[in-house]
Amino acid sequence: MTTSDRTVVITGGTSGLGRECAKVLAADPRWTVVVTGRDADRAQTEAAAIGARAATLDLGALASVAHFADEFRSSGLPPLSALVCNAGLQFTRRSYTEDGVEATFGVNHLGHVALVQALLDDLIAPARIVFVTSGTHNPDQFTGMPDPLDTNVRDLAYPPEPTESAQRDGRRRYSTSKLANLQTTYELARQFEARDITVNAFDPGLMPGTGLARDAGSAAQLLWRTVARGLVLLPGVNTPRRSGEDLAWLVTDPSLEEITGQYFVGRTTKPSSKASYDRDAQRALYTDSLELLDELAH
Repeated sequence: MTTSDRTVVITGGTSGLGRECAKVLAADPRWTVVVTGRDADRAQTEAAAIGARAATLDLGALASVAHFADEFRSSGLPPLSALVCNAGLQFTRRSYTEDGVEATFGVNHLGHVALVQALLDDLIAPARIVFVTSGTHNPDQFTGMPDPLDTNVRDLAYPPEPTESAQRDGRRRYSTSKLANLQTTYELARQFEARDITVNAFDPGLMPGTGLARDAGSAAQLLWRTVARGLVLLPGVNTPRRSGEDLAWLVTDPSLEEITGQYFVGRTTKPSSKASYDRDAQRALYTDSLELLDELAH
């Protein structure tokens, strides 16, 4: 019998892409899989169903991130070998985190930066970090989403009143957070290379039927869960199961051991948007995010 000698943490691992990825990894006896969710009971139920472990984590609350890291450190689990920053939310109205930060930016970007920092010393090389991003970050790729904002961390965290509809503003902030995920990937890939920690980004493609539209109206949610699932017959549209397998491959495949700072669409590396390669913007986003996290912690 093979005994697990490594652990992977998957944020947002109780549904959709994260759950499918966790299911694949949990079937491999070498891995201990920890899936996180905001609802403790649901996390326990979903984790038990796929042979994973559950942990409560609210990326919109920095106290929850710190508590999760402390709990992980004292859990006695095998060494942390991979961290999948998958959790993501999209809002149709202006929402804020427990710490008072605009929620799309706070959960999709800032919470994951905080988690990486909290677990960095627990990652045992060679280790992998994967940020789940989206083609919506790229204005040159038709996705039906508004172009990302070109602004700074302060304005993303504490935005002025929207000048467009709340729904469009929410969608724009989602695409902006996905650009931030890519910029963070590239910045950390350079910073962590000497630590033997690879950092890559993963675009699962359009996945009808997931919980991303949970904040939309009931009619839109029903459409997303039912009729839109037929879109999987079209090129570039995936099921969560198919993309979950691809994400698990990115975490485990031996051929990727030294691959870092790449944007994967499925299992293929592709160029990301022009804006995502701006090193000054990458550095400013990361540095300013750390400063903001420090302020919020005090």
